[in-house]
Amino acid sequence: MDSESRNNIPENEETPEIPIIELEGEQYEVIDTVTVDGRNYVALLPFEELDAGQEEEEFTILEIIDDPDDEENCTLKTIDDEELYDRIGDAFLKQFEMYDEEDE
Repeated sequence: MDSESRNNIPENEETPEIPIIELEGEQYEVIDTVTVDGRNYVALLPFEELDAGQEEEEFTILEIIDDPDDEENCTLKTIDDEELYDRIGDAFLKQFEMYDEEDE
């Protein structure tokens, strides 16, 4: 899957399917993807029911490493560089703000 198709959000679907992935025994929902410096990243939230008044946790960011031999599979890699992690986080926050503006 190329980065352009990852970033396209279906416009005509009433309820888009939210991908769920499992990492180290925990389930996460994919909330968005972004490309920074030509590399693709995914933002994940723990998949759990929130109680009334409970706020969502901060999202986790992982790098998407495509498998050159299999278009359907990829590897998710942690980001060790704190400065890079912050830049990617800022890119996600800007993208989330853009979505909020579109909803208004």
